[in-house]
Amino acid sequence: MASKKLIMPLPLVSVVMPSLNQAPFLEVAVRSVLAQSYDNVELVVADGQSTDGTVELLVQLQQEFAGRLRWVSQQDTGPAHAINTAIALAHGDIIGWLNSDDMYAEEAIAQAVEQFTKQPNAQMVYGLAQHIDAVGNVLSTYPTRPPTSPLDAFADGSFICQPTVFMRRGALALVGNLDQSIKTAFDFELWMRFFKRFPHQIFLVRRIQAYSRLHAGCLTQSQRRLVAVEGMKVLSQHLNTVPPHWFWTHLDELCATYPFGPDTTPLVKQIESFILEVKGFFSAKDLKDMSAQIRTDYRLIFAKPGLMATVQPDGWVSKHVAIKYRWTDKAASAVSLRCTAAWPVPGKMRLRVGTPDGDEQMLDIEAPEEFVLRFEVPATEQSGMMMWTVDTAQTFVPAKHDADSQDKRKLSFRVLDLKLEE
Repeated sequence: MASKKLIMPLPLVSVVMPSLNQAPFLEVAVRSVLAQSYDNVELVVADGQSTDGTVELLVQLQQEFAGRLRWVSQQDTGPAHAINTAIALAHGDIIGWLNSDDMYAEEAIAQAVEQFTKQPNAQMVYGLAQHIDAVGNVLSTYPTRPPTSPLDAFADGSFICQPTVFMRRGALALVGNLDQSIKTAFDFELWMRFFKRFPHQIFLVRRIQAYSRLHAGCLTQSQRRLVAVEGMKVLSQHLNTVPPHWFWTHLDELCATYPFGPDTTPLVKQIESFILEVKGFFSAKDLKDMSAQIRTDYRLIFAKPGLMATVQPDGWVSKHVAIKYRWTDKAASAVSLRCTAAWPVPGKMRLRVGTPDGDEQMLDIEAPEEFVLRFEVPATEQSGMMMWTVDTAQTFVPAKHDADSQDKRKLSFRVLDLKLEE
């Protein structure tokens, strides 16, 4: 009599989903879980008492996916608390975690389970991912590294995209739940605990497993300073060191968004406050070097309350510069930009100057030559914002003209001064 092949039941996968006022994305996220080809999956949503129709939508979806979708809506202290709540309610031996504005790729769960099956000692698996925008357009590929990377590779930032992760429940119990005192970097901190506890039991699914959505309301976009500070805190806790690039990355972000960002505090004040908050993470030498670079950074030298020019730190412009002005009371009459086309050889440079009303003006500049760009501001007693742009295709590369230079940038002109005219 022929023996019958024993068919093992598919493990139950529980996907946990924190939610707070993400109704525009929630249905897509839910369907990306429950419409997977892998059948033995449940979804547990922990909602933080949303007021945007989320609960009504969950009721409808629960009726459609009877027995596979459970949810609670109650006050929590943040996403980490919500995720821990959902994990406690989950029944599966494998735990996935998808935020309510992200989505799984097709076959993501089946591929994760297959990896666990191939690697019986695996305690966590993760995969490749892409960033998408609010309407689903692909923005970029997530910078994923293999699990053979050393722990200190996290010093460059998280190389694990959170929605691609699946964990064994037993491993999570050993490592511990998410740290609810952390408001943004709780996933980053959890990955480091997994890498410490299971250095040879983490595996990579080498395919796109999920899409991480970037939009104005997501944590990583809306709380950039907190993301930076908590990331440094996690590194200090687990690696006892924080590379200075974490500081410079956030300073660059502040310079890129000022003065049109949500914080209208003068840029220099924002940076001073940031330094006070993070200085304990850096060595005395790092702080000394930071201080020296800040004093010579022309973005900060030129910056005034409500006024910013997007020059490079040494004041040079490549092919584009924006001059941004924001006022709360009476506006200045004009903004002026004093510049020099300090080229090593004579030449001509054509500038295209764009104004807030859409007009363009073409200017021909002799190089080397000093020149002034003046932008008039309409008389008004109301608060407002304006931005002017200056573009050119004519550039030079310092290293091609000076044997001692290592500067291979394409440069056009240098800004010498930026000021408001009353």
